[in-house]
Amino acid sequence: MGLTSALNTAVFGISFNQRQIDVTASNIANADTAGYSKKTVSANAYFDGEGNVAGIVTNEISRIINEEIQSDYFNSLADTNYGKQIAAFTDRLDDIFGTIGDQTGLSALAGELTAALSSLVNQPGNYAAQQEVVAAADAMARELNSSYQQIADLRQEADEALARQTETVNSLLSSIESIDAAIRDATQAGVSSSEMEDERDRLVEQLSGYLDLNVSKTTTNTLFIQTKNGQPLFSDGEAATLAFQPTNRLGADQQGNAIVATTAGGAQFDIVPAGASGRDRTTGTGLMVATMELRDDVLIEAQKQLDTIAAELSLAFSNVTQASTAATVGPDTGFDLPVSGLQSGNTINLEYTDSAGQSQTITLMAVSDPTLLPLTDTATTNPNDTVVGIDISSGTPATYITNIIAALGTAAPDLQVSNDGSDNLRILGDSTTVPNATTVESLSANITPSATTDQGLGLSIFVDQRNGTEVFTDAPENGGQRVGFANGISVNPALLADSSLLVDYQTTPAANSENDPARAQYLLNALTNETAYFDPEAGMGSSSSPFQGTVLDYINQTVAYQGNQAADAKTYSDSKEALTLNLAVRYEESYSVNLDAEMAFLVQLENAYAANARVMQTINDLMQELLNVVR
Repeated sequence: MGLTSALNTAVFGISFNQRQIDVTASNIANADTAGYSKKTVSANAYFDGEGNVAGIVTNEISRIINEEIQSDYFNSLADTNYGKQIAAFTDRLDDIFGTIGDQTGLSALAGELTAALSSLVNQPGNYAAQQEVVAAADAMARELNSSYQQIADLRQEADEALARQTETVNSLLSSIESIDAAIRDATQAGVSSSEMEDERDRLVEQLSGYLDLNVSKTTTNTLFIQTKNGQPLFSDGEAATLAFQPTNRLGADQQGNAIVATTAGGAQFDIVPAGASGRDRTTGTGLMVATMELRDDVLIEAQKQLDTIAAELSLAFSNVTQASTAATVGPDTGFDLPVSGLQSGNTINLEYTDSAGQSQTITLMAVSDPTLLPLTDTATTNPNDTVVGIDISSGTPATYITNIIAALGTAAPDLQVSNDGSDNLRILGDSTTVPNATTVESLSANITPSATTDQGLGLSIFVDQRNGTEVFTDAPENGGQRVGFANGISVNPALLADSSLLVDYQTTPAANSENDPARAQYLLNALTNETAYFDPEAGMGSSSSPFQGTVLDYINQTVAYQGNQAADAKTYSDSKEALTLNLAVRYEESYSVNLDAEMAFLVQLENAYAANARVMQTINDLMQELLNVVR
């Protein structure tokens, strides 16, 4: 190696050392800067034809980062934010429902109502005992109203949060678009983009908390960002724009609007479709998915539970069984049943054995809107019945029976259905059917009384006051009377005016005694002993195996369900947060600056710089000697 070559090597070495010193100094200066990744300089040496160093390019600055850990960490952020949001709302929901031991919760109030009815059974003529029942019923209704409204407020809060989240995501995507363009230009110009890549990573990190994303890099060092289900959020350097229209006031069972993304090319898709449940994970997780799941799934389910409690509590007290009388025509037997008391939502229950020897259960449900027909079997909660809708819009029992005859002619052709001549429904078996005779085992109706006396022991303690004072019959019209009923349930004004109605159930032919406990006992049994199937759409049980029990059982089960849901959400959130914290530590360790190591390296660089400087000084001295010799 000649002196010129040695000089070139020393010069290039000093230049490279200086570049390394600058980058190392920057690492040390930014050691505490959030998101700053350690940088290193790589050099490309060029040689002449004789193998001597002809040049060194030191512009390539690399980031020290573990991209696999980075990807895992970013992906975990969606799960963590999803879990936190669900846990936060379900905890508040649990507070609304209270606990079984909470003295102001639904369970405690139901217990107080039970105790008041028990006391009334023992002293039906006692005015104070009657007032205690009225007060307990009023407290129950008010708690249902308040709880329903609080959940409605939570739904509104979630809807408004989605609007804010949409704005934030749009801002992040816009920032990513700007920085991505700068990185692309720098890459094409051969200029280091490492600092800008740090900034872009911080933006993607924030974005990853809102939606479950798939993020990849193109050959030009730009990003391609998709949602979990493959929809493009950022492609070819252009970001999609998200749009969301909040709802001024979400109605009962009303789902809110979807979040719609529009790509630069004009294509549109739903980021999180309205009504899509995050539980099925088709849209992944993330804060936005959690918020929409809460608005359209979790909180609606909670409202349905309150509506179910309100509806079943009201029906348990009010509805009575209309018994049939035995009927025989020739060799065929069956029953006659009055139908004049049917209201929309009331049912006729028929049990019979068909000609094949199979037991059958048919529920005839009265509707005043014939456009709802035919009804599906899910119109009732009984998993073992066949549901047949009957039109009672005429208000004429004879027409009711004509419609029943037509409906059962299809649903139960083995039976003989007719009008008994007095506008009572007659259903008989048929001894001529083969291979077996058809027999009718039972026929009854479940009726909501239209008056407070002389229609049985049932009493409409509660009414629906959303549109004036209406008797609650669980009518299916207008989306169903029970939808939102918890928000409108109230104690019957007639009962508030006269608490003796809790005892007085008969005026003709003679009034019952003021000390008669029959009605009080009926009401108590309805609450604590009578079992029913409950709506599986409210979250407990399934259509094939719905929850079955007393109204009191269902109230306690609902409170326990909310407590378990909140506990499960917290467990999920805690586990995801622990995983994210672990990945965050590993991710930070992969890119963070170790001050001790950098300081030690800086000393090495300074020594190398000094060594190169000494080489240059030595060569300079030798060159000077050569010049002196030549002179």
